Amino acid sequence: MNTQTRIYASGALAFGEDQAINNLLTANYSAVIVWSVHVASDGTLILNNTQFVSNGVYAEAEQMNLPSRLAQLYKAGIQIIFSVGAGGTQDFTNIQTLLNGGIPTQGNPLYDNFSALKAAMVSAGGDIDAIDFDNEDNMNTATMVNFGCMLANIGYTSVTFCPYYTDPVWTDTYNQLLAKQGKGFVSAIHLQCYSGGMGSNPQDWGKMIANGKGNTLLIPGLATNQADPGPWWDGSTQQPGGSVVTTSNVAMYKDADWSGMLRIGNYSSPDVAMQNTKGGETFFFYCNQFIDLGPGKQFMPGDAVFFGGRPWWGSAPQCNGYSLSGGCTNIYNSINFDQPCGACPSDLQTQYAQWKNGKYPVNGGFIWLYDSIVNCLLSNCCGEGSENTAQVATDYKEAIINGLN
Repeated sequence: MNTQTRIYASGALAFGEDQAINNLLTANYSAVIVWSVHVASDGTLILNNTQFVSNGVYAEAEQMNLPSRLAQLYKAGIQIIFSVGAGGTQDFTNIQTLLNGGIPTQGNPLYDNFSALKAAMVSAGGDIDAIDFDNEDNMNTATMVNFGCMLANIGYTSVTFCPYYTDPVWTDTYNQLLAKQGKGFVSAIHLQCYSGGMGSNPQDWGKMIANGKGNTLLIPGLATNQADPGPWWDGSTQQPGGSVVTTSNVAMYKDADWSGMLRIGNYSSPDVAMQNTKGGETFFFYCNQFIDLGPGKQFMPGDAVFFGGRPWWGSAPQCNGYSLSGGCTNIYNSINFDQPCGACPSDLQTQYAQWKNGKYPVNGGFIWLYDSIVNCLLSNCCGEGSENTAQVATDYKEAIINGLN
């Protein structure tokens, strides 16, 4: 089969407007993994910080147009996977409580909300190919098995695992789900080989797949460069992130290409504007006074105008510009499990080339995270000489393919 290439995407997908979809269509990964769905104690589903399914109804608390936008990817042959959980959450703890020791049916909020999520995607012309288990808070076999069986009863055809360390619970869950739902139900292992999973060895998981005789793809993942701290706001210091660069007395040039404009908000200060970024923004200008930049481009004091892409600053003493054009660094990856590894496409290609020679085959790779590609676009941290998000995303995809082939 062809090498699988997958990429996690978060707020930059949800709020990056058409350019995020266009960039991902151009990069043409095998799958886009929407990260991260959180499960509240009452079963409400929250995508990052935005509630979008509750009481058995798909209803975005803040407009994302996610079903129709993801349907564009799905219709182009790109698999759509929703990832549940993350570090520092209580998602699988809440799932365990809602399961109440069994496999719920209609009328249970967990069942009803995951049913509504799938139905919304299908109604828009797309679908969900799998639910990804990023369980980092409650390693309990019965919880994950019952959750998987509930999803199967709703109509989900597969789940994937996103572990960052070996644990007998993953093996037990894997074997039980295969026994109950078929050898292909756990369709992939998305093995985190960065951050807390830097020591992960794909061969350990390849052995688990072989022993279980599962039809499961082994897909290890690495991280891109990261804007650290930040990108826009460093909550620990309550200051702008380290990659934020301020340019005084400028706004977007009135006759430049404004197609990358994402939205406008009004805030008491630039710092507050940074704290209210949603994902996908690479620069904005903030108005201290009224400014008229031409038809349809009149802005009031306190207006922040957010864009994705490259700024084209023009002189404007009424405003200041802010961009993510400072440094980005590797803070997550390793190589050979004990040596530092970079996070540029060439570094990832080197690591995948080493992984391809193991006893158990590696079927592809994933990238974490599309948002970081966006956040580091203007820093040129890998010397790409490109300020085109689609091109940089494609470079990371090609790193997986070239390394494994």
